[in-house]
Amino acid sequence: MASLNTRQGPLGKRLAAHLLRRTTFQNTPSRLLDFSLKTAEEAVEELFNLPAYVHPEGPISVDDGVTAWLTTGPYENRPESGGKRQRSVRMWLYNELLHDTSIRHKMVFFWHSIFVSGLDEDWRLFDQWRLYQRHATGNVRTLAYKVTLDCRMLRYLNNNVNRKTSPNENYAREFLELFTILKGEQIGAGNYTNYTEYDIQQTARVFTGFRDGTFDNKDPETGFATGYAQYNNHDPGNKKFSSAFGYHTILGAVDVDDMYRELQDFIDMVFNQEATAISFARRMYLYFVSDRLTDEVESDIIAAMAAQLRSDNYEVENTLKMLLTSMHFYDEDDSDNTNEIIGGKLKPPLDLYFGSVNTFNANQLGNLNENYEYYDSAAARLILNTLKPMGMPDQPMSVEGYPGVFKSPSYSKFWFDQSNIAYRYKIPEMLKNGKGATTNNAIPFKTDIVQFFADNFTNQEYSSELVRQFLEMTFPEMPDENRTNYFLGILLGGVSPINWLFEWQNFVQTGDDESIKVALTALFEAVCRSPEYNTF
Repeated sequence: MASLNTRQGPLGKRLAAHLLRRTTFQNTPSRLLDFSLKTAEEAVEELFNLPAYVHPEGPISVDDGVTAWLTTGPYENRPESGGKRQRSVRMWLYNELLHDTSIRHKMVFFWHSIFVSGLDEDWRLFDQWRLYQRHATGNVRTLAYKVTLDCRMLRYLNNNVNRKTSPNENYAREFLELFTILKGEQIGAGNYTNYTEYDIQQTARVFTGFRDGTFDNKDPETGFATGYAQYNNHDPGNKKFSSAFGYHTILGAVDVDDMYRELQDFIDMVFNQEATAISFARRMYLYFVSDRLTDEVESDIIAAMAAQLRSDNYEVENTLKMLLTSMHFYDEDDSDNTNEIIGGKLKPPLDLYFGSVNTFNANQLGNLNENYEYYDSAAARLILNTLKPMGMPDQPMSVEGYPGVFKSPSYSKFWFDQSNIAYRYKIPEMLKNGKGATTNNAIPFKTDIVQFFADNFTNQEYSSELVRQFLEMTFPEMPDENRTNYFLGILLGGVSPINWLFEWQNFVQTGDDESIKVALTALFEAVCRSPEYNTF
């Protein structure tokens, strides 16, 4: 029976690494040791302690290093090139992600993978990311309301041209089908269990008259750019929904201000449905736990998570904590704790790359926002020449999002295909040389391999012990004896363990790393290219 009972006792390194890999991009050796001594409740509580932002003012100008061009302004200080502006915003986001010790940015990409929109102007891109950051561990009902008025979303799904005289159903359809309640089983023509085609039409009427705002049109609550209401383009009639929503009627707005009340009434109606809570519970489970939704998981895990979400009025924190502290998350609720969850998902490109940067202490510049001379060239090489070839495009390729998140039945396995396999296996080469996947030009992430092994392990003179510690840190599960010996053979390269002991001692005494660097590099490359390293 799958169990949400809280796991007791210290996590140990294996389970601490599992938690850190699934919830952060910060599985460093020191954090792994720290978290291994914590209970699940203590560790998860720390992950929900959201730190201050590294650069809360927002992205710098890649032209002259002027800060805050998207927040305190003036906006006229922005780079002239649209490509530079977009790269600047994305580099700001990756800088925050890289330094985030909490669950915040794993949740940012969770919401981004659900409330999908395409690439757009720099300020729309920036404010949508900030919206996901603000609501990372907050209320998804509120987020759904705010996202409906988000300028980037209004443009992406054409709701900015949804008028009473010419209704546009694009956003209405995706809001129900992909963002919130989901279809359910089709039980008839135009009837998808959770809603009908008629409900899409009524939803589109609710959404009429909302336009994408300008850079200076700010939400008074968040300070982010937002859309606005035009009553003359709004359908003021009452909207009566189908039996899927209990024939609920939403009263039409009587003026421009009342349009926001009508929108909130609609959001509340959708989130009052049990199917909406179930849909978010399932997606949390698929994102954080496993690609497999069994009948047992549905009855024992998903139902309880959905009930908790509804009880908390869609504040997600308690539900996530319940999941991440559970015996099920650590695969300890059955007789075989190595068969389902730990190591059962394929790392997305962001986890593979930025997780590696942090694990191997490869960030050579610290705060990227303080190095603007290097900023745009590094951003282009990182975004276009590294992450994109590895399978992380600038934007989702469709409104469904990333196949690795939404596409059943394999889900995370879709992060891996023939187009990116070679680039995923270039991870050790990229980090060793400080280069991108498809460029010989530098990017600011480079590992000092010898120093890494010197700083983060003990008893390095004993080859088998060094290999054991390295595999324990990098693999989700320790391999069997034959596999471990394979990596030991790579380190030794044909010499004996006694020879390795002498070589390491010589390095410690003299600082001369020539004799050990080749061996450590070979081990580093073999492990980072292994199938096990690509899983978590």
